[in-house]
Amino acid sequence: MHHFSRRLRTAAVLGMASIALAGCSLISSGDAKRDDSGKPTESSKADAFKVKLGDCIANPDSQEVMDVTIIPCDQSHDLEAYALTNMDASAFPGDTEVGTKAEEYCGAQFAPFVGLPFEESELDVTFLHPTSDSWKNGDREIVCLIGGAAGAATTGTLKGAAK
Repeated sequence: MHHFSRRLRTAAVLGMASIALAGCSLISSGDAKRDDSGKPTESSKADAFKVKLGDCIANPDSQEVMDVTIIPCDQSHDLEAYALTNMDASAFPGDTEVGTKAEEYCGAQFAPFVGLPFEESELDVTFLHPTSDSWKNGDREIVCLIGGAAGAATTGTLKGAAK
């Protein structure tokens, strides 16, 4: 399960929400419909673990996320996966530590992607991260997601948006 929680954005703190992936890989919705290059061809439900760098998705509808709707980025969408990393801890470090690591990583990756530091941007950030349950199933991935100001839908990539 990915955990999803919205954090308020304050001037000094990275206001990022987190989403936790459900560790329910036995019941999987599979991958999105993709072309040969891996780009999604139409909106489709997919296992939350299948989100790839550059994918665009709809906002998850709960805090415990098992599947997501992956949407071609040239169509209206809520969030875009702009950075991915795997945690290297040997044991689950706890939700607080996972959240801190995700915020640090997603914050550091924000400016190179958008072209502005997070503090100067109007765009929102959230992330998918492991829970203690999904960790047991081998989940180590942090997925950084960027979206429009105040949750506004966007069309196209936000790469280089500088806003």
